[in-house]
Amino acid sequence: MRTRVFGLGLISAAMLAIASAQIAQQLQNGGDFVFKFNGADYRITGAANFSESFNPRPPFRLAFSDLNNDGVALDILLDLQPFAGIERRIPLFGQVISDDGNTAVVRWSGTDNPNICVEVSDDGFSANIKIFEVSGVLTGRVQRVSCGADPYNTLGRNTHLEILKEGGDAINNLRVRAYLFCIENAFTVVTVDVFNLRWAGSGGGLARATGNVNGDCTIDDADLLQALFNFGSGDPDTDTNGDGTVDDADLLTVLFNFGQSV
Repeated sequence: MRTRVFGLGLISAAMLAIASAQIAQQLQNGGDFVFKFNGADYRITGAANFSESFNPRPPFRLAFSDLNNDGVALDILLDLQPFAGIERRIPLFGQVISDDGNTAVVRWSGTDNPNICVEVSDDGFSANIKIFEVSGVLTGRVQRVSCGADPYNTLGRNTHLEILKEGGDAINNLRVRAYLFCIENAFTVVTVDVFNLRWAGSGGGLARATGNVNGDCTIDDADLLQALFNFGSGDPDTDTNGDGTVDDADLLTVLFNFGQSV
């Protein structure tokens, strides 16, 4: 009897583990999400001292991958161009903090050491600086919403997950350390702290690579008919594997995943 109870306990635990990963897994399965930066404040200290604010930026897409090979494909490359005109993307590694099957908390964090001299020009600040360290952390609460058009009109498919900022400055911030005028000494070091970050996002749905070629939240007859009608063409919306041709591989993708929905 004990063995049977113990076995049932293991099964229950396994089912709980599967359920607990549901929302984060659905976010990952989408392949990307929209990041909407709604503004922030920043403070510069060291060789220069003043404070200013960032204005909101247009939404942009952040693709998921497994950059650190930990088996969780929620890592992103955050582009600094929209914030300060810097041609640099910093890796932020995704970690699932909690997931109860209805909502999940995901944290992205990382550090980069670019050692590049760039001209930074943005709201209230312009200078040549040599960036030697960039670090950041973003924490979002992911929750299910009704499947519908991407509210930011960026992903080209329906989405069913909303991402809202979770927590305060300790787990939502960016920091840049650099040498002012690209002169390396102890007297030219500046630290830029970006805080009071205001952001949100949208993701989920079913990616085209799964066979959801019409962009809704279900792989069904509509996707199959689209694949058949475009068979042999180069239609990018129906080309599930991105090889430039709608062929047997794309049709099989739709068939193998037929009935899948979120």
